[in-house]
Amino acid sequence: MKKKALLSILMTGILIAGIVGCGGKSEAPGTEANTSAQEQQTEESAVESGDATAEEYNFVYLSPSTESEYWQYAETGIRNAVLDLQEEKGVKINFTVSGPASESETDAYIKAFESVIASKPDVIITATLAPDGTVPKAQEAQSAGIYVNFVSMGLEGGDSHNYDDIYGVHYYCNNTVIGETAAAAMLEALADRGIEPKGKIGMHMSVVVETLEERMDGFKAYMAEHAPELECLDTLYNENDVNNAQANVETQISTYGDELIGLYGGNNVSGDGIALAVGGAELGDKIVGIGVDSDSVEIEALEKGNLYAIIVQTPYEQGYNAAMNAMTYLETGENTETEKHIDCTSQVVTSENMNTDESKALLNPKILAK
Repeated sequence: MKKKALLSILMTGILIAGIVGCGGKSEAPGTEANTSAQEQQTEESAVESGDATAEEYNFVYLSPSTESEYWQYAETGIRNAVLDLQEEKGVKINFTVSGPASESETDAYIKAFESVIASKPDVIITATLAPDGTVPKAQEAQSAGIYVNFVSMGLEGGDSHNYDDIYGVHYYCNNTVIGETAAAAMLEALADRGIEPKGKIGMHMSVVVETLEERMDGFKAYMAEHAPELECLDTLYNENDVNNAQANVETQISTYGDELIGLYGGNNVSGDGIALAVGGAELGDKIVGIGVDSDSVEIEALEKGNLYAIIVQTPYEQGYNAAMNAMTYLETGENTETEKHIDCTSQVVTSENMNTDESKALLNPKILAK
């Protein structure tokens, strides 16, 4: 499937960030594979080129979590872009995936970054939950002539430009807007159910990262303005462990009882915890649950009514655009995007619209895999 057809399926009705490219021809052989308990790496040439003289490039996707469905969605976007680029341009792209199994393994992520730099690829596409530790690695990659793009989680928020000179583009969804959108969806659900916006809202997140906190702050600020009688409880952190996430929610349910009228999970694992706890207590009709990102647990909860809505980001689009931008740079030596932070707008998916073609592609971008 060509890129225009792919993106029209995925992004109907969404303002698509410009798809452009990036550069730097490979002088190194294929990427190297390292596997350990904390790092998984797979290597392949996405499409074998029949032309022995075809230009050859090495692309690496350095994932914060090889087990996470969300980050696999970004991988799908990159893979499809690689296939399209090979078909359209007659080049060969060796595509490698590296990174730790879990988002919580940030030390392993930094070590994986070091290993990827040592393999001397042309392009690294990545996301980071350890921005402070990632900055020097991005600088090191740049010094080595490697072009780096970020998806979703970059070195800084969309309103900051302290590190513009050490990476190409950051494709993301505005985190403050995600929080505001989640809050608006919760108030809409409360109104639909005839529940007065008075009571307590449980706040849940994986780890403390500045850009992720924007999702929580955006939610609280919106509630303070539009529903001042609602109390947003202190955020509980689950270290990106679904068992911790579920236990945190269950504790709030038992502690606050009927006072707890809403739950907000700022990432997919936190949303999973809400879905499992609310489902186990059979409180889907009494507590409004809002998650962010999508995975199989959240999708099932949406179907069953244990989550009212998921604020779905666009990792597929971000990954696809990042790879296309990288190829343009490799060909031209220029980053043709006019902005460093490209907002690929998040969307609200509920049980009412989850079965549209657009929502299906957003909830599970793997269906677009070639």
